[in-house]
Amino acid sequence: MGLDVPLPAEVRVGRGTAIFVLGWCFSPQARIRSLSLVVDGHAQPVMAHEMPRLDVLRALHPGLDPDALAGIESDPASAEDPRMLSYRSGFWGVAAIASRTGAGHSELEVRAVLADGSVAVSDLGRVPIAALRGPLEAEAPEPSSGPFVAIAMATFEPPMNLFARQVESIRAQSHRNWVCIISDDCSDPQRFAAIKEVVSADERFLVSRSPRRRGFYENFERALSLVPVAATFVAMADQDDIWHADKLRTLVDAVGDAQLVYSDARIVGPNGELTSDTYWTGRRNNYTGFLSLLVANSVTGAASLFPRRLLELALPFPPAQFAHYHDHWIALTALAVGHIAYVDRPLYDYVQHTGAALGHVEASRVRALRTRIASLRTDLRERLRAWKMRYFFDVCRLISVATVLEQRCGPAMSADKRRVLERFLRTDGSIALTVDLWQRGLPELVGRTATVGAEMKLAYAFAWRRALAATTGKGPRRHLRLDAAPPPNLAPKSLRPSPAAPGPREIVQKTSPLEFSVSDVAPMRVNVLIPTIDLEHFFGGYIAKLNLARRLSERGLRVRVLTIDRVPPLPRSWRREVEAYRGLAGLFDRVEVEFGRESSGVEIGRSDRFVASTWWSAYIAHEAMRLIGGGRFLYLIQEYEPFTYPMGTFAAMASESYRFPHRALFSTEFLREYFRRHRLGVYAEGVAEGDAASASFENAITPVDPPVATELEARRSRRLLFYARPEPHAARNMYDLGLLALGHAIQRGLIPPGWELHGIGSLSSMKRVDIGSGATLTLLRRSAQGEYAQVLRSYDVGLSLMYTPHPSLVPIEMASAGLMTVTNSFENKTPEAMAGISSNLVTAPPTIEGVAAGLGEAAARAEDFDGRVAGSDVRWSRSWDESFGDAQLDWVVAALES
Repeated sequence: MGLDVPLPAEVRVGRGTAIFVLGWCFSPQARIRSLSLVVDGHAQPVMAHEMPRLDVLRALHPGLDPDALAGIESDPASAEDPRMLSYRSGFWGVAAIASRTGAGHSELEVRAVLADGSVAVSDLGRVPIAALRGPLEAEAPEPSSGPFVAIAMATFEPPMNLFARQVESIRAQSHRNWVCIISDDCSDPQRFAAIKEVVSADERFLVSRSPRRRGFYENFERALSLVPVAATFVAMADQDDIWHADKLRTLVDAVGDAQLVYSDARIVGPNGELTSDTYWTGRRNNYTGFLSLLVANSVTGAASLFPRRLLELALPFPPAQFAHYHDHWIALTALAVGHIAYVDRPLYDYVQHTGAALGHVEASRVRALRTRIASLRTDLRERLRAWKMRYFFDVCRLISVATVLEQRCGPAMSADKRRVLERFLRTDGSIALTVDLWQRGLPELVGRTATVGAEMKLAYAFAWRRALAATTGKGPRRHLRLDAAPPPNLAPKSLRPSPAAPGPREIVQKTSPLEFSVSDVAPMRVNVLIPTIDLEHFFGGYIAKLNLARRLSERGLRVRVLTIDRVPPLPRSWRREVEAYRGLAGLFDRVEVEFGRESSGVEIGRSDRFVASTWWSAYIAHEAMRLIGGGRFLYLIQEYEPFTYPMGTFAAMASESYRFPHRALFSTEFLREYFRRHRLGVYAEGVAEGDAASASFENAITPVDPPVATELEARRSRRLLFYARPEPHAARNMYDLGLLALGHAIQRGLIPPGWELHGIGSLSSMKRVDIGSGATLTLLRRSAQGEYAQVLRSYDVGLSLMYTPHPSLVPIEMASAGLMTVTNSFENKTPEAMAGISSNLVTAPPTIEGVAAGLGEAAARAEDFDGRVAGSDVRWSRSWDESFGDAQLDWVVAALES
């Protein structure tokens, strides 16, 4: 089993809470009949199990084609899934945690009843339970002026002109008996000092700084938890609005016996220019319909006031696993146990600007009928993808919220509201209730809606869920197939919507910043950013990154490997498999690992340092450095990456990454010289500046026992090994050019008849490729690193091309195994420079004629057995401790510290 999204680092429970759990699990012995989440010994059925997970199947059966599994029911090559039961392994559900106030932990397990009646149990993990925060002590400043109101304000890097204007509008309230508690969400120290300066002259403002970044949802929770017990009412304030002078007085007078009261608002720009004299420009207001309020909030927190006693039910908030909103939760709690009142006139100016957490336009957007009709022309696959995301982001979020609401408020709810809540919790398993949502959403088609189309969106999401169940078979189908692979993060950034087109979506997904949580108290870490952990594509570049992490940890630095792309499902043995590569033994005993895209908040300290290892990780590192105050990151450059793409957007963005402030650690002096020649990256300001801001190292090659001349002479046949990479992402290895040159060399008789021709390095299944003149090339599947050295030693001629400035490790490894190896030239990658590494390297122009001639020379020189043995003594690093020796590490540590 595995989890797609980590369990929360900690939760607060109060009168009950719930954690949403989703992942994959299966038993190698038998199918799962039923599945439960077990919370502190109490079993709770999951919402769904045995859902299709194509990604898990691929991860555990890398040698099989998912579209060609008809009739195949076993795979002995897979130790973890020999009966191929992993396809139907997806599950999700809500784990309810019963009432408690103190600290401790909660034990979570998964319990499966198998088809043969046996029971299998696996630990999900231990979730720390944090104690509830205590309120601040504060007295009413003017008891004679009416009820004591506590204003809870959440701040983070506020625009100081707007913040100062908001503070003045609060000071100007005609209701004078108030205090304002400001919870700052770990703003930059200079900005926090400015916040304190603005309010320093008024003792009614109490400022408390969170030691780590929480996000607006948890920061409002923190602000509300600090509200003094003596307060009669609570109001919430944003950091950048403008309150009308009678706002508090009017809300206090209007609240009556309601559990919450809120008002209308004017919509204005940053300079006060009026956009609308009412909030309700695109939707109807709703504060009485319980289901409508559940599916779409209409109560704005900054417009609200409620009795302090409501916090006994509302705090703590449901865990921040999703894109929750504080005002939605407060409003739901209020309506669950009573009624909500409304003041039908604006009592404050809602300021719209680019830094707002949720804009008015987004909160009140209604799609016209013609827009919905036009959307039907969208590719069905894109629509199904959108429905799936809606299911996980919205349906599962609301079911989690409803579960907590039932725990906290169920006994105090009216019978009608309780029926609505219980009915909604059953919708996932009811066609009738899904149809009801469709009917409730129909008024939006004519522009009459209080929920901005939420019912219709939920109905589509439930439709995806139904289609998923209806189309799931024992194994994947080629044409009619849906996948339950969930998003890597349940709390997507609403302000960074992903474009619909696959190309732009991939760029956005790669370069969007991680959800960083800046902390003033976090220990300093060196964060080595890597794309992902994918055992099928674990090539030399990854080994270099992880060995750098290991060597830095051996220097006494606290090192964390941080993935920035989504990590696919990993087998239980993944750590052991990674540590089996050269230099990586015991890596995870020294180095932390965190999956960045799956995390709702990656903690970073203001003294943290970052190592980028790909062009898109440079975007992440650049943003991270900006968040903690600027400076340079370390860029581990293992290729000039624009060459790895066709000339276009990806190449341009890769090129831009070298313009971010950084210091460069180049993989080989060849690559460094290319940047030096072309004034790229750190060399843009000049050679002297670039040399001072960079260093180089040599990736360690796989050590091969050198051959002996008698062994080579005794071979009965000659063999050629081509580093053949037909995959599009390996285009720089010039697979097509290599094939054409091989065919040309055979046709001209440059390679004598009878030679065995093999290819290695391909991720595809074994196959034979016709290269003309009756010759075929047999593509071998990629071998394990331990076997690779022995494979090399059994060949006589190697062919390995790379149309970039990096020399590539494969031709050097081939040369070290005694192969006469043909590679290609590229600018400073000249025949003379490559011969300086090994006399076994034949460097040819990257043309069909040139490579063919090089193959003819290599075939002829393959009979010089003493020369091949001498050439196997390559002048290159064979050990990662040598690659990242003391000199290189001294430079790296100094670069990170400066």
